[in-house]
Amino acid sequence: MTVRCWPVVLAAAVAAPVGGVSQTPAPSPAPAAAPAPPPPLVKAQVDLGLVSTSGNTSVRTLNVGEQLVVNPAPWKFTQTFAIVNSHTAGVETANTLTAGLRGDYAMSSRFRLYGLVDYTRNRFAGIARRFEEAVGLAYGALTGPTTVLDLEAGAGRNEQAGVTGPTQSYWTGRLAAHFKLNFTSHAYFEQKVEDLADLQNPKNMLINTESALVAPLSGSVGLKLGYVVHFANQPQPGFKKADTILSAGLQLSF
Repeated sequence: MTVRCWPVVLAAAVAAPVGGVSQTPAPSPAPAAAPAPPPPLVKAQVDLGLVSTSGNTSVRTLNVGEQLVVNPAPWKFTQTFAIVNSHTAGVETANTLTAGLRGDYAMSSRFRLYGLVDYTRNRFAGIARRFEEAVGLAYGALTGPTTVLDLEAGAGRNEQAGVTGPTQSYWTGRLAAHFKLNFTSHAYFEQKVEDLADLQNPKNMLINTESALVAPLSGSVGLKLGYVVHFANQPQPGFKKADTILSAGLQLSF
């Protein structure tokens, strides 16, 4: 081998893989996913819509609903208000009002303590006024961000005065569930179920359900379809067991 060949041989030796195995550089690790942003401190929603009711009355009217959530973690406070009211030929033909205040304290990422106070006036079902106070434990079985499922158990007390019947006061056991499926950041399906059982009279059972489907029209305006069922196994005298409210309207988010 001549001297002139040595540079070529050395270059080939340097370029050749050690042990016949190609030495490719290790891929760089994927960047860590950014943590989910915390929920906004204050969030508000307003619902405006057309209501069709069936049961003890059949009317078409307007409804107004409002929800305010303040979330200074680990606390979360929720205030709600809704009214259905209609007058026909100067006479009131529908009168339903609900208002509530709830506080949640997060003990961990899944467990929360809660306390609530709800007020209901539902002349559809012969209820002049009803107060519900309850405390309990909530468990986040699914915590999203796409799917949320909360399961709740607690106890409380109901005080109820009927339009035609007597005033009742009794201790209750409370079971509830809340499911939410987020299709996008502004489109979702939501289902709420609440079961209130009289601890002294198991036949005196109240079941409330609320279904909602929201599709966005713009960044803060959505189209909302809602369906509410109020069931009383032992209704006020002269009234039916179930009332339903079917609504369609706009939801404004702030």
